[in-house]
Order: sequence, then C-alpha cells, then structure tokens
Amino acid sequence: MDWKEIRDRLCDSGDKRVMIASHRGKFSSNVMENTSLAFHLALEEGADMVEMDLAMTRDGKLAAHHDDTMERLFHVKGTIADYSLNELKEMELYNYIGEVCEEKIESFEDILKELKGRTLLVLDKCWDCWDEVHRLLMEWDMVEQAVFKFYIEDDRALSWAYRHPECMFIPMLKDTADLERVFSLKSASQLPALEILPKKISDAVFQKETFDLLDKNHIKVWCNSLSLGKRLVYGAGHDDLKSLRYGGDAGWRHLIERGVGIIQTDWPYELKRYMERTGLGTGEPER
Repeated sequence: MDWKEIRDRLCDSGDKRVMIASHRGKFSSNVMENTSLAFHLALEEGADMVEMDLAMTRDGKLAAHHDDTMERLFHVKGTIADYSLNELKEMELYNYIGEVCEEKIESFEDILKELKGRTLLVLDKCWDCWDEVHRLLMEWDMVEQAVFKFYIEDDRALSWAYRHPECMFIPMLKDTADLERVFSLKSASQLPALEILPKKISDAVFQKETFDLLDKNHIKVWCNSLSLGKRLVYGAGHDDLKSLRYGGDAGWRHLIERGVGIIQTDWPYELKRYMERTGLGTGEPER
C-alpha cells in the first residue's frame, strides 16, 4: 500500500479499519529512534504511518530529535539549538544500554529523501519551527505526505493551521471543553483525526459520547497505547505493556472496541498480528 492509499484511508471517516502509527519508528540496540532505518523497519513490521519529532539547530537546520535536552542520547549538556547540524552529526549517539552506537542523528532532509513517496510522516514535536518544516516539505513536494500534530489549546499553532489549509492536521485534545476549537478548525482546514489523551477510563475524552460526537463530525480518533514508564499513562491504561504481557485482549482490544481509529504504538508488528489473528480493526468478522 502506498502513501496515497494510506492518506485516502486516513481521510475517509467511513473506513473503520484501524490504522497503526509507529512511535519514532521501530528502534532497539543500535537502531536509533527518529532515524530513516527505524522508520523503514516500522513500515516493514506493519505500520501505516510513522511519527517523528524535529528540533531546530543553531544554524537553522532541522534535526530529528525528541528530547528537550541532549543528556539521554548524547550524554552532554545543552540542547539541539546549541549546536550546528554538522557538529551534531559528528557527535556520538548512545543507545538504550548506554553504549556508543553506529547510527548518527539525521536531518529532516535526510528523512525526506529516504521516505519520499513511501508513507505518511506524522510530525509531532516541532510546532515551534513549523515555518521551516513547511518550507522543506514544499521544496521536496511532500506537503501531502505530512501530518502536523499540536495541542489544540496552543493559540499560536492553531493560528498557523488556519493560515495553511493546504496542510493536514491532527490536534491533540486533553479537555472536551476545547472540542469547539477542533470543529472550527475542521471547517477551515484538513483535519481527518483528533488525538485524545486519556489517563483514566473515566476521562471525558474517552467516553462513548465523545467518540460519537467526533464520528458525527467525520473525525477519526487517534490514541496512544505507549508504555513509556510507570508515571506516563496512555490509552486510559490500555497500553502496549498490558497487551504484550497478558495478550491484546487486555489492552488493544479496549481501544479498538471503544472506536479508536489510529493506534500509536512501539510494537507495530505485534499489534498488526493481533488484529489479523482476531479480525479486530481489520474490517473482517472477528475470529
């Protein structure tokens, strides 16, 4: 399936098949997050789209990097903005066991070159440099391949979204009181889905009434099933770890049955296999 088919599925509110978004790609050992290799591997494992993060360097370039600091991956103080792109590319990256790995940080242009025509690029943590992101997407003729994410309460990002109807957006929602902002942007721009951020089953964003309202407005629901740590709760607790330890029925099933249309996971292969084995989220009868 090519990126245009994936985009068509995402934009078709009547298509109830669950889509899989890979969180920073599929990475482990010497395969680093937010790299072309990680994204290619995620697609091979069944992801429909890849999510990534970008940060601006000292010389105005875009590097693929998530954290506010450089301590975890570079073992140095400071931020990406303190270094030029060339300086960053010469620095060692450390993997998840703290060893120097063979991979290096990549620029956004490196990734665009690798993924052009391949899949949808979901751009998460880069809302402070959207102008440069947009410029590069235009230069590479890849605007239609990109999806911009931002918190709907962010007035600056919301204003930018209104000014760029050629772009596609998936806002993130914490409070249902902000739904009117979502519906207003939907009427003025391309908004196929909304990311909800429930921590508890009782959260308003996770209630059937919210899902029904979004469906009525032709908006799909994106929800994370990530398991990033004990204090970080996603998917109202129906997360990857629970699904892997006790089986998908203990985690992913709850998201699918509630009506989630896009699940972001660190385990695209396992989620894909679960859906194929059960028929859940595939458009086929449950087995």
